[in-house]
Amino acid sequence: MELSSNLPKSLRDVLACDPEVLGGALCFVGTRVPVTVFLDNLAEGMGLNEFLSEYPSVARAKLQPILDFQAEAVRVAVGLPRAG
Repeated sequence: MELSSNLPKSLRDVLACDPEVLGGALCFVGTRVPVTVFLDNLAEGMGLNEFLSEYPSVARAKLQPILDFQAEAVRVAVGLPRAG
């Protein structure tokens, strides 16, 4: 299943949705790790290094686009200017 073209390319490059993998859950490309596992663990206080240790199939480079998107969503939601 193809991801929405409305998503930034940076997310489409690191996320995949395949009906044959975990029932079509949105996962990191090339893994069986749903992006929700990352977001939920992050929200519960798990650090990036700990997450990477627990889920070695997820490369650090795949996390940054998720964090960037999340930060931008918060900026927009509360009306903050873009960083930089």
